[in-house]
Amino acid sequence: MSIRGKRIGILGYGLTGRSLKKLCDKLGVKTFISDMNQGDEKENTYRILMCDIVSPSPGIPPHHRILSRVETSNIPILPEIEIGWRYLYGKTIAITGTNGKSTTAYFTHKLIRGSYICGNWGKPVSDLAFKRGVFVIEVSSFQLHYTKEFRADVSVITNVSPDHLDWHGSFENYLRDKLKILKNQKSKDFSVLNMDDAYFQSFKRESKGNMITVSMKNRAADVYSDGSTIFMDGLKLKVPNKLRKPSLIYDLMFAISSAYLLGVKEFPIDTLEPLKGRIEFVKRVGNVEFYDDSKGTNPHATRCALESFDRVVLIMGGDNKGLRFDELRDAVKEKVKVIVAIGKSKNLIKETFEDLVDVILAEDMYDAVRKAYALSNGEPVLLSPACASFDMFRDYKHRSEVFRKAVDSLSALEFSTYGLERETDIKGA
Repeated sequence: MSIRGKRIGILGYGLTGRSLKKLCDKLGVKTFISDMNQGDEKENTYRILMCDIVSPSPGIPPHHRILSRVETSNIPILPEIEIGWRYLYGKTIAITGTNGKSTTAYFTHKLIRGSYICGNWGKPVSDLAFKRGVFVIEVSSFQLHYTKEFRADVSVITNVSPDHLDWHGSFENYLRDKLKILKNQKSKDFSVLNMDDAYFQSFKRESKGNMITVSMKNRAADVYSDGSTIFMDGLKLKVPNKLRKPSLIYDLMFAISSAYLLGVKEFPIDTLEPLKGRIEFVKRVGNVEFYDDSKGTNPHATRCALESFDRVVLIMGGDNKGLRFDELRDAVKEKVKVIVAIGKSKNLIKETFEDLVDVILAEDMYDAVRKAYALSNGEPVLLSPACASFDMFRDYKHRSEVFRKAVDSLSALEFSTYGLERETDIKGA
């Protein structure tokens, strides 16, 4: 579907909306901007319904009243990511999944010299229109929902578990949107899929191109790791200690596979660093180490983070996006000494886990960090919220920033200043 000669209604004038407007201006395509924070709602709705194509911000859910009217009126809906993608010249790698897609995209970008990184990463695809090269595109389920023709030379699905049910309405809808990354594949295209994921068979059924599998459990996979070495097509790549966490090893395997498929022969993985906010060591205060996994915005991510530790004091909570935490119960029982709960979902967290471990409620991040410190007897303190951040913070990066400031505010003398008894009052001590 060409946009030339059409009038594009841009619904939401944030980062992607502004980028799309610039692209449309370059193409001589007329636009109408409808932003919830500007103008009369009735007038905005009327004018958006006069457009030939509507392109909504990824954050606007399909059940929003204006989008519902657009769909009822049979006006085509195209996301910014698809419109911008049509003006990229070169090879594309598209990466989606519930967890790990940002780190995978970053690793892939670093392994392919001179490549561009865009999409859900933070740089709209439209910003790179008319450029030539290799484009690494991180794609969210929100961005995939309305895609029609979007496809990549290499499509990656890192993993899938329930997330964003408040936006999608059900896990079935969420999974269907994730699988759209494979929908338009051609026989010459590639998919890189996680053989260890519970939904691998669903991925496999949808893949129409050449399938590459990765695994840490099955040596028959095309790319396999035993936790210290990655094996691929005769190559043996030693994983540096700083990346020897299961979640990061999967991300490495996806990135190496994608780069290899586009002709990369050398993989200096020792130069790669984990992203900030993803199981990152912050600092040591007294005998307690603090780790930041602010990017763990759903239960599956927190489960992965817990696998990297023997026993922790866990800070979790925020906006749970319609998700429950029951899938974490066995991991919490095995790995967690005590939970410090924050945010909108803290009472649900207490209700879910209080029969397994003590759950302490905190008022804010500073309160949570101090209580976690007081409750540790040398166990690491891990921030892995299993929730979105928007109830308390601008985004997960802001949450990470506040966590680090709270850790910096501690001193080793503050151990017992919050009326919290130590080891003897903690379940399982």
